[in-house]
Amino acid sequence: MLQVLTETAQENIEEELEDCADLARSEVLTRYPTQFKGQSPSDAECMQWTEDNNGRRVTWAMRLGTEMHAVAIECATSVLNRLRQGGFSLDPCYRYNIKTGKTTFVSCEEVKDLLGRGCGDELIGTFRPDVVLHSGNPLDVQAVYDFKFPCVHDGKTTPRWRDYPETSPHHGCNQGELYEKALKVEPVPIFPRWGIVP
Repeated sequence: MLQVLTETAQENIEEELEDCADLARSEVLTRYPTQFKGQSPSDAECMQWTEDNNGRRVTWAMRLGTEMHAVAIECATSVLNRLRQGGFSLDPCYRYNIKTGKTTFVSCEEVKDLLGRGCGDELIGTFRPDVVLHSGNPLDVQAVYDFKFPCVHDGKTTPRWRDYPETSPHHGCNQGELYEKALKVEPVPIFPRWGIVP
């Protein structure tokens, strides 16, 4: 069924996604009362090494960000199933060809197949926004949202999109710029406590 995105529906969705970001930060930080003593982590704490749930060595910034994303996506699933059934994708995979300007959708099945066959290199250069609202066709994009969870939250530094590193095919632009080029809509980052940052 073709989904239309009205301004009112979009505003309602955005408010609830902002709540999801706040919930994710609060819920994850309360998992570690002895580590952070109920406060936001400091720069030094964010850079300390720990292990993630799979036993891999990561910084606290990486661990907290991963866990917050998982909570936010679970929350967004509930919100969008209620407000927009069938007209959204969570963590969809896209491939953007810089030379041709063409964007293709990579299905979850294709991603799993490539990874299962040890062909993960074929996914280099793909990108995965957190939330995409669409007409029912993932290439007919109406809105794009990405949850951002900076480890340090001092309330002073304005959050921003992450730049792609030199090793990326998308080096020279940031995530927001790539999403806009590839998906033809202005993407919206959502930060806990800040909400949507223009």
